[in-house]
Amino acid sequence: MNEQVYISDTNIWIDLQNAGLLDKLFNLPFLISCTDFVLNELTGFDHQHLIDMGLVIEALDEQATASLIGLMRSHNNSSVADVSCFQLASETGRPLLTGDRRLRIQAQSNGLQVHGVLWLLDQMLAHQVITAHEAGVGLQNMLACGARLPVEEVRRRLALWSS
Repeated sequence: MNEQVYISDTNIWIDLQNAGLLDKLFNLPFLISCTDFVLNELTGFDHQHLIDMGLVIEALDEQATASLIGLMRSHNNSSVADVSCFQLASETGRPLLTGDRRLRIQAQSNGLQVHGVLWLLDQMLAHQVITAHEAGVGLQNMLACGARLPVEEVRRRLALWSS
C-alpha cells in the first residue's frame, strides 16, 4: 500500500514553525513533500533536519519549470514557490497543503483536494500526535506571528481546545 503524499507550500512550514509544532508534523501517518522552490524559500529552516524528519523534496522537470511564469500570471501574483506546488499537485493529483487564498481557490477550481494548517492541527489531534492544549497554544502562537486564518474556524477551534 502506498502512503498518501501531501504537497505543502511555504506558509504551512512557517505557520507550523511559529506554532512550535514543526517536528510533530512528521508523526502523522502520511508523507509531506514540497518542491525545491519551496525549500529555497525556507531560509530560516534547517533543511537537512526537515529531510531527516521525512520531508520529500521534489524537483519539477524543465517543461513544468518553464510553465511557472504563465502560472504566476494566471494565479494573480502568487510566488514561484506557490505555483510550483500547484503545478506538482496538478501533475500528480496529490492533495495540496496551503494557506494562500488565491492558490486554494485556483486549486479547488481545478479539482484538486486542498487543506490548510487548521486541517493539519485537526489531523495531529485525531492521530494523537498533540494534545488539545498543544493545538490551542500552537494556534495562538501562529496568530501572534501574523498567520491569516479564517476567523470563525479559529474561534471554534480555540473554544474547543481550551475547554
